[in-house]
Amino acid sequence: MLGVIETRGPNRTDRPFLQELSALYRATTGDLAFAQTHYRGTTVLLFLCQLVGRAHNQIYRSHRITSQSIGRFFRNEIPGAVRTHLQEVTWSAIIFLLGLALGLSAIQFDERAASIILPTGVLNSIYSGHMWTGSIFSVVPAPVASTLLFTSNISVALLAFAGGLSFGLITAWILFQNGFMLGVVFKLCADYGLLGALLEFIAGHGALEISAVIVSGGAGLVLANALLNPGSYSRGDALAEQGRFAVRMAVGCIPALVAAGCIEAFISPSHFPVWFKAALGLTLGGLFWLYLLIAGKSGK
Repeated sequence: MLGVIETRGPNRTDRPFLQELSALYRATTGDLAFAQTHYRGTTVLLFLCQLVGRAHNQIYRSHRITSQSIGRFFRNEIPGAVRTHLQEVTWSAIIFLLGLALGLSAIQFDERAASIILPTGVLNSIYSGHMWTGSIFSVVPAPVASTLLFTSNISVALLAFAGGLSFGLITAWILFQNGFMLGVVFKLCADYGLLGALLEFIAGHGALEISAVIVSGGAGLVLANALLNPGSYSRGDALAEQGRFAVRMAVGCIPALVAAGCIEAFISPSHFPVWFKAALGLTLGGLFWLYLLIAGKSGK
């Protein structure tokens, strides 16, 4: 078994193999202790010392972070984790879209529902026919705004991910709430003649930002599924096993959210043509999904 793991590495072996190796390691350390007492100076003791030392190096060795390992992580492991859990990502999108639909419907039924979820300042701007974003970026410098925006976006995404530990309740609520808020804003802006201005503002960053939040929500649902359906594992073991995939999915969203925050601060409020913002947003959103669905399929 040591020969196999020394050749392949621990990442190329399955869980039963590692469990058997761990059991054999514990048994061999017991044999070594016995040999140190009763067979001092023998080749048996030397052999057991060498065997335990090799096994210890494989089981407890630290993994060096290299440029190759970082590249492999982003090239193979992140998109591989997303493809493995596309079902959870799909459910995340469904919850978000359900919130969006209900937000649109709520305003159609009673406009006062907007006061539940939108700040008073935003509502007053919409009612007066002015986009609320202009006042924000006229006061806060773009570099500061970009930092605040992507920090806020990352916080939402990471909370959606970590919310999976609540058996998915917090994750589902965050996805639904963000979808509901977007639906409310869309319907209000449409009613007060601001839909064009809203679409122009979100064209550059919206697709990338929403996609990253949905994938982060999918990561949270992976954690929730491990807790709700551990299978033959204990909940702790299932969480540890599936958590590796969930963490990869969440980490993969961080660069996308940073990019979305920068675009939202520097490009979205600027006077670039609408077609440029739309092309940029669709291109980045499309590349993000192509990366998740195609990258690393060759396994190289």
